[in-house]
Amino acid sequence: MARRLLGPENAASVLVSQNEENAQNSQQQNSENTRLQVPTPQIRSRPSSRGEGNEHGSTQEKFFQPRFVQVPEDKMTVEEGRFCRIDFKVSGLPAPDLVWYLNGRLIHPDDFHKMIVSEKGFYSLIFEVVRGSDAGTYECVASNRAGEASFTVQLDVTAKEHQKAPSFIFKPQSKRVYEGDTARLECQISAIPTPRIYWKRNNEMLQYNADRISLFYDNPGKICLLIHNVNKKDAGWYTVSAVNEAGVVTCHCRLDVATHTYKPVPTPKQLKVRPTFSKYLAFNSKGLDVKPAFSPEGEFERLAAQSGLYESDEL
Repeated sequence: MARRLLGPENAASVLVSQNEENAQNSQQQNSENTRLQVPTPQIRSRPSSRGEGNEHGSTQEKFFQPRFVQVPEDKMTVEEGRFCRIDFKVSGLPAPDLVWYLNGRLIHPDDFHKMIVSEKGFYSLIFEVVRGSDAGTYECVASNRAGEASFTVQLDVTAKEHQKAPSFIFKPQSKRVYEGDTARLECQISAIPTPRIYWKRNNEMLQYNADRISLFYDNPGKICLLIHNVNKKDAGWYTVSAVNEAGVVTCHCRLDVATHTYKPVPTPKQLKVRPTFSKYLAFNSKGLDVKPAFSPEGEFERLAAQSGLYESDEL
């Protein structure tokens, strides 16, 4: 069409102009497509804190295998019914995942077993109430993409001891003693296990010593508090307490200290002796005998003199 209208020479110039225009349009379209095209994302490694680069100029992220910084003892013994916890500390990058096994079986958290982590990075396996079935070998496994680490603990569970709260078979009785005497306060207590005994005087803990105050125990639970050479300071309210894991029992008694009162014994009044003579005199061959003649009064006086009896002026 261009050759027919313009001739051969003009037709060539027109075709050249159209080709240039088409090339410009094609280039403009390609540029528009390039501008609207969304670039494909590239995975780039995180820069290393140590500044180590690879051959492409980028750093590669580092991973650290788990490592237990602190672990519990290899063997633990706990009484049945008690509280127990197994504490440890682990490091690793990224933070490792933790699982527990009991004799090779996976442990799942429940009302009796809890797995917690503290703010300081300590992990704990907690037993709220230890049961006989909790005995065995525990294995803790920490793992991340770099590897894993583990440790084991042997947990032994002892049977729960039969316990009985203290109770008095007989209680200490209040007493009254004299100064210088020995006070003995006794009681008998039944308890399992054997309780600890505490004595107080006027709400102050009693101090024992070998000279005056001592405490004695007997096999059937009999307890005796001895106070030698009692004085006024020992008087007051005494409290005895028995304590064990099952409970406590307390009892009070009173100790009074009296002073001896000595009454003077009246001295007997001495009797005055007055000699007595009979009014009858006896004669003999030598003259007047000074000895009185026999008479009931004289015989009585002689017998009284021999026996130490004297006549009183008051009679």
